[in-house]
Amino acid sequence: MGTINLNNLEDRKADMQALGASEQSIKEMEDKMRLGLLNFTVRETKPATNGHVDITYPFKRPEHSENYYFTRFTAAHYKIKPLEEGQSYFVITPKDGGKNDVKKLDHPIDAIGEFKKRDKNCELAVGKDVANKTTLASMENGTVNYVSKDFRGSFYAKPTEQTFYCEEGKGFTAPQAGNMVQGRSVYRDDLVAFNTGEVYKAWVNLDIDSGKKENSPNFKLKSFRDPAYGFDLTKVIQDYKIKELEKPGELEKIDAALRNGERPLVTVVKEGKTIEVNLETAVRYGKLNFFRPDGKPEKRELFLKAPALENQMSNKDRSKENNLAENQALGV
Repeated sequence: MGTINLNNLEDRKADMQALGASEQSIKEMEDKMRLGLLNFTVRETKPATNGHVDITYPFKRPEHSENYYFTRFTAAHYKIKPLEEGQSYFVITPKDGGKNDVKKLDHPIDAIGEFKKRDKNCELAVGKDVANKTTLASMENGTVNYVSKDFRGSFYAKPTEQTFYCEEGKGFTAPQAGNMVQGRSVYRDDLVAFNTGEVYKAWVNLDIDSGKKENSPNFKLKSFRDPAYGFDLTKVIQDYKIKELEKPGELEKIDAALRNGERPLVTVVKEGKTIEVNLETAVRYGKLNFFRPDGKPEKRELFLKAPALENQMSNKDRSKENNLAENQALGV
């Protein structure tokens, strides 16, 4: 294609910016549009709590059109450790004469895919260079005969993947999608009921535990309407002794991050010592979860303010009394 529709380019850039795509991804999209490719994808990789998330944006142009269309993107969570600084993956295939054909890659999924395509002897390795490599997997005559113990989960596991639909940059953003495939909830105030057209607010997550239905590419969405469900995040945050809340404006920052499905790092006191923990919403239970930077959970009760703790304990006591009365009535 000799020319490019600059209005169409401007629209697609605005779509990606609205969805929170990186500047690098937007630049790659523009470069590929200028090449006139019929169909192409742009992929960006984001660090995750455990592994990484790939966001893939597909673009299509009909053969006899100058306009590109973009109506969906995919988020996939891979539980693969990120490469250490300076390291790469290597797909090594022996050649005649004792030499090797070496393909260097920086993305684990690309490396695994390239390795699995081979039909002869081959090795998948990681390291700063081939001379200082660690073998991750190998095959003989096209059959995989070894995968290192630490790499088996990465090699065989399927990602948690979801396709998100968008229109003119509206819909779940790329950061929200990346958080949702990691199992977290996000808050939307612009959802529209399919049957009535009613605009409503809700917390939304993927029903990953139930799995995908047969022939369905996506997980079902679970929503908790606001305020009907009764999860008041701003109030819940203030139930906890979080150091940052002592500073003006910090409550709003923490609130916004949690609504986007993020895990903000905050400061609390445990057994007289100041520690840092990550917050995460537990919308279903109307609470917050606390995690150490290494991912291990902390008991939320340790950080509750006295009134909230007393209220929680009294609710537990009432629940026990109700259960006891119920059991006695049933003759249990």
